[in-house]
Amino acid sequence: MTRTGSARLAALLLLALSPAARAGQSFGDSSKGLSVSGYLKELWEGSHSALSGQPYFLNLDRARLTLDGHYGLLQAHADYDQENYAGSYWRTPEAQAFGLGEPSTWLGLDPTIDRNATTLWRQKLYRGWVGLGDPDRGVLRFGRQRIAWGTGKLWNPTDILNPYQPMSVERDDERVGVDAAYGRYALGDLSQIEVAYAPQGDYSGSALLARLHSNLDGYDWSLMGGKVRTSTGAWMAGGDFAGNFLTGTLHGEWSYTQAVVRTSYWKADAGWDYVFSDDNPVSPLRNASTVIEYYHNGAGAQDRSAYNPALLLGGSEVALARDYLGMTLSKDFFTLWKLELVLIQNLNDTSQFFNPSLQWNALENLYLTAAWQRFGGPGNSELGRAANLTYLQAQYYF
Repeated sequence: MTRTGSARLAALLLLALSPAARAGQSFGDSSKGLSVSGYLKELWEGSHSALSGQPYFLNLDRARLTLDGHYGLLQAHADYDQENYAGSYWRTPEAQAFGLGEPSTWLGLDPTIDRNATTLWRQKLYRGWVGLGDPDRGVLRFGRQRIAWGTGKLWNPTDILNPYQPMSVERDDERVGVDAAYGRYALGDLSQIEVAYAPQGDYSGSALLARLHSNLDGYDWSLMGGKVRTSTGAWMAGGDFAGNFLTGTLHGEWSYTQAVVRTSYWKADAGWDYVFSDDNPVSPLRNASTVIEYYHNGAGAQDRSAYNPALLLGGSEVALARDYLGMTLSKDFFTLWKLELVLIQNLNDTSQFFNPSLQWNALENLYLTAAWQRFGGPGNSELGRAANLTYLQAQYYF
């Protein structure tokens, strides 16, 4: 951790440990109130540039303060971050061309405080919205929020507002939000309709979508569609489902996009979740959970010579090829230890991704994680050209 990063985190740690901000501290009565929580994170990454081959490290210090408030039907939520990225990563070609590979935002609430050749210090509104309504009947919200549509666990063909990269280092912790106006209205106990408008400069770059969700014979299902961001006339339609199947849960999604600026395409995803019983004859699998998922990316290239890695590095796409198979396996050991394995296979060019991680609940609210990302395959394949990465993380919740 850098000296400046240590000073900033120390100041916020004092705030976290103060009587007014202890874990989940709440103020007010049932009709109005404010709760305060958050976390402190230290993340270290070591790898090398896939473009130049130069080794690098990147250290992230993040302090997040979360505020939840309500006053009658009025609600508000904010996740305010102080972040310091430091290391030789900033000297790599990837960093100089794409920075952190984050999608552009409309509200622009992530000002940089200080920047030099090897350090970026910024404040960031990870989430920030105000809303009105009753969560059981309907809500209206405006601001930076997560609009989580779809049932996929590794890929989400219908989640076009919040692109999700299954191979990111903070895969489970951090999900990209969107600056949008969002409305939801209950049509019954198991049905609802949702509408989202995500502006982006002009109308051609904006998205306007609606989604109908319900349940039929024990299966949740949704239909959605509307305008997407690529051009004024671009649109998409899709749907998803999830329900019990063979002692597990079957889920799937599909979407068709008419982008106007390119050939139209289909995306689809199908997967199965399963939890092994506590009397499984293979003892390491007892109470372990697994997800197996297939993904078809009609927007991807069939030939590896047509890959455009800038789409991944810039955050606009989450896959370059057409077909993938993914699997996760997670297992809790002795309550305090958790092992997770993630495997993704590119079925078109035979490249693969393997990500084992081990998490230890060292102290109350303190979690330590050690992990490795291994990329394999031919040098001109999608995953074979990426560089292996090791990361260590400490996260304390308050």
